[in-house]
Amino acid sequence: MNYLPYIILGLFFFFVGSCFSQVSVVHFNSEWNEENNYDISTLKDCETSAVVICHNVELQEKHSILSVPTVIIFDNGVEITRFQANIMMKLEATNKEIQNAINKVHLAKFE
Repeated sequence: MNYLPYIILGLFFFFVGSCFSQVSVVHFNSEWNEENNYDISTLKDCETSAVVICHNVELQEKHSILSVPTVIIFDNGVEITRFQANIMMKLEATNKEIQNAINKVHLAKFE
């Protein structure tokens, strides 16, 4: 029996799964801090979402959100990197820095 097609198919699914694993970026903020909202909509190669901690206290507690805004990068549900606001409740990280962190998550899958 020729196993080559099955091996190739298995390798294909392995690499596709590695390349397209779920990297997500979540922006946590509060209604009282809306003027410091952070735009993560331009980030690439990830899913983005926003959480208003006033309405999602369980997520605030689960992820130990101590200051807002906070942006967390997850890989398959595991926290990889966190960017937190400074004492003025502003996030100093740029979208470029966050995108670089996302890119590192993807590149690490090939090391």
